[in-house]
Amino acid sequence: MKKGIISILGTIMPPREGQERAEYCFSNDLKEKFSLKKERYTNMLPLILDNFEEYGEIRTIYTNLSKEKQTTVLDYERLDYDIEKNGLFVSENIEDKEANYSYFLDKYNELIEEYDRVIIDVSHGFRHFPILAVVNLIIQNIKNPEKIEYIFFAKEIKQFAKYEVIDLKEYLELANLSFMLSTFNQNYTVSSNIQFTNPLYKKVAKELSEFSSHFLSNSFKPLIEGKTIEHIIDNLEELQQKDAVVNFKTYIVDIVEHLEDIRQLKYKKESIKLYELSKIMDERGYQLNAITLLFEALGFYCLESIATIEDVGVRVEEFRGDIEAKEKPLHIYSTYTLVNEARVITKIRNRFKVSTFINSYELKDTIIQYLNRIENLNQFKQFIEALEALRNNLAHGNSGFTLKDVKLIYTKNLHKFEKMAIEEDMLNVNK
Repeated sequence: MKKGIISILGTIMPPREGQERAEYCFSNDLKEKFSLKKERYTNMLPLILDNFEEYGEIRTIYTNLSKEKQTTVLDYERLDYDIEKNGLFVSENIEDKEANYSYFLDKYNELIEEYDRVIIDVSHGFRHFPILAVVNLIIQNIKNPEKIEYIFFAKEIKQFAKYEVIDLKEYLELANLSFMLSTFNQNYTVSSNIQFTNPLYKKVAKELSEFSSHFLSNSFKPLIEGKTIEHIIDNLEELQQKDAVVNFKTYIVDIVEHLEDIRQLKYKKESIKLYELSKIMDERGYQLNAITLLFEALGFYCLESIATIEDVGVRVEEFRGDIEAKEKPLHIYSTYTLVNEARVITKIRNRFKVSTFINSYELKDTIIQYLNRIENLNQFKQFIEALEALRNNLAHGNSGFTLKDVKLIYTKNLHKFEKMAIEEDMLNVNK
């Protein structure tokens, strides 16, 4: 495995006569992995040359000015290192091609790509180069988090006198974690390109991705009734205790509260559960999902209403028993059949056929008598037909609606559902 250390050279010179070199130490985390041969160095270049020769090749990024200054440092420290031979030249003249951002990033990437594992030192450097290097490292870390092992930075404890070498690698993972939590909070997506080495971050990413897959494919039952949401909440609450995430705790709190609201939906009846999920989809911009879920909520409301008829309620439980027993054919003995037939029955009233679910003329007559007692049933029938037409139009990809049109139409239908099914409970004559 080929390893290398890449350092951006700065312009810190040897101390003046009578002064001492600065004192360097590793942070507590780095002390567990590395040790220094001595305490005092002019800057990070001699520290790296003196202590990391066995790790791998030592490469530098330099300007003419930094090369001149660091050559003096090397003489002072009595170290043999050829900056030109082992380095990448970048001009300090901002008008030169070599000083352009894209040139620097391209060459910097080429340098990193030469190695399987690297340590990056961004303690020094000219103007914008260390900043560009860190931005580039964030991108590199998204692609391959194991490649960059450490990012050294000499944190100033006392100017020109004492420095602590810390590892910024964790902050790359934190940047990626922050990005992941932010995008999930907005639209439930989790980028497959983001990889982590931190075990807790890995778990959170895996679980959020699983949630995303379930939610965006409308696979709600295993999601809401399973353990995925519980595990995510537990791990996010553990993450909240970490000092490092203090700057984006808001994302975590919002996600935990939101997921807890979703988890509590398992205690709601199906029509309300799907109605709430439909609103969530709308808020996050998934209009087709939102309309589909509202249409399904309407179907469940129809089923729940006719199931208040005692004989129909018994038949619903029998049919659900057949579904659980995997009665064949499976596509007939399904929740879809229950919901769809209930919606069709409500829509066409006395013209529905005796079939798999409503399997006797006695049940049919009972339901017709029930429906005949509902005031404004035609109004509810028109609502079903309008929402069904909208769902079908959008699902088949030939809609002429703009996104703004769809959102407006969805909002009108949502308000109709709230008025007819929730506030007035129009189909329930036994209320």
